[in-house]
Amino acid sequence: MILAVFLVYLCALAGIGIYCSRFNKDVGDFVLGGRRLGPWVAAFSAQASDFSGWLLIGLPAVAYLQGFSITWTCVGCASGVLFNWTVLAAPMRRMSAEYDALTIPDLLEARFRDTTRLIRIISVITILLFYSHYIGAQFIAAGNVFKVVFGIVNLPLGLPALLDRWGMDYYHLGLLIGAVIILLYTAIGGFMAVCWTDFVQAILMFFAAVALPVISIVKCGGLAGFCNALTQGSEGAHMLAIDQGKSGAGFLFGVAFAGLAWGVGYPGQPHIVSRFMAIRDPRTVAKSTLISMVWSLFALWGSMFIGLSALAVLGPVLDAGTRDEAMPRLAIEVFPAVIAGLVLSGGIAAMMSTVDSQLIVAVSAVVRDIYQKLLGGHPSGRAAVWLSRLVLVALGIGGLLIAWDPPAVFDKVLDAWSGLAAGLGPAIVLACVWRGANRWGVVAGMVVGVLLTQLWGPLTTALVSLGGAWQGFVDLVNPIELVVCVGANLIVTVVLSLFLGGSAPGMGGAARAEAP
Repeated sequence: MILAVFLVYLCALAGIGIYCSRFNKDVGDFVLGGRRLGPWVAAFSAQASDFSGWLLIGLPAVAYLQGFSITWTCVGCASGVLFNWTVLAAPMRRMSAEYDALTIPDLLEARFRDTTRLIRIISVITILLFYSHYIGAQFIAAGNVFKVVFGIVNLPLGLPALLDRWGMDYYHLGLLIGAVIILLYTAIGGFMAVCWTDFVQAILMFFAAVALPVISIVKCGGLAGFCNALTQGSEGAHMLAIDQGKSGAGFLFGVAFAGLAWGVGYPGQPHIVSRFMAIRDPRTVAKSTLISMVWSLFALWGSMFIGLSALAVLGPVLDAGTRDEAMPRLAIEVFPAVIAGLVLSGGIAAMMSTVDSQLIVAVSAVVRDIYQKLLGGHPSGRAAVWLSRLVLVALGIGGLLIAWDPPAVFDKVLDAWSGLAAGLGPAIVLACVWRGANRWGVVAGMVVGVLLTQLWGPLTTALVSLGGAWQGFVDLVNPIELVVCVGANLIVTVVLSLFLGGSAPGMGGAARAEAP
């Protein structure tokens, strides 16, 4: 029955992709949907693409091991959502229309009038570099959900033996199924298919995040039984605390700031902020903001309670290597097959709603930014759409290869999130809020941000080897790597812009009048 629910759900997504194919007449339709998003679809698709498989797989997994201290991450993410919608959404929509920008590199190059093309080149490299890992992380989430489901149902036609003969397991089978469906509806329907499937998937994700912990707590005998179950075992004393059993600098930097730092990364995520450029009417931004915040708050805290509920109901049966199975195991334990299938579809939806958006952004970087803008290619309408589809399939295959030997979803997403935030975030924010930023400051800041994220490991290792107080220093700054890297980009951009003097050329017309 669970497999039947999955099949209906996946077929529905493919149907949406086929329906939306009629909107794709040129590359602008394929990568930005002709700016047709209404307030509900814009809000739901932005948040569904934001939280990814991290929401229902990665976040519950960490909550399962760390308890209520994951609250800091939830607060950080909610703050990032609020910042994006209140500070960036309206200016990005206005500037993208004025400059006829289809992509983030388009917008930044036009905003700062960068005739050297360096901003576009660095932006494209940043997007492709970190999205390769981000897309792989979403495929990993799909594989983990299917792995648990396939482990409890009878697969037909001797499929388990066949998988074993090919050197595969249930994880790899789920990985292939999820990838094929995503590539199918995204390649056929483009941006509009992505947004409408995200709208449907956001509803499923919301249902899973609310229903699963509520029913699980009831199964524990109410809140008292739930709390009692959490406090069992050697680590139980820390499960109900928001300090993770730490104090002083260890708590401040390793728990509180490390969790809140997620919010710093929000402006640098193209799969989220590109939705702002596709809004049909800028006057609906306030409505979309309210919808997004309500959805996000329920989804974030619900997902945290999914992880806690998994510990309370299942007990400490998972470790760091299997923690990503917390949500699917809990759903199968507490729900009948049909409802479990819907909840698990929510887990798949969380992954799909992000990876399809990321694939579209990566495709736009290759077709629009590299082929059209940097290399001077001029494919006609339908030819550009088919080129975009071929690139999308190639990128999807690359993500599959990365996901074939999986790390934990939470860690993989954090690495990609940090790289995108440090490379793109300050430039996007300053494009919206400060006329004084110039192209050389932006270029230097982006280079520093990306290099610092890539060299962070070797740098901290070298410092530790010096011994003495350096070990303590590294222990403090490691959890806030994201803040340090984004801050370095921002400082370099602002200082160099001020040193060179003069406001950045750009922000003419409507954007100059309307920007904050």
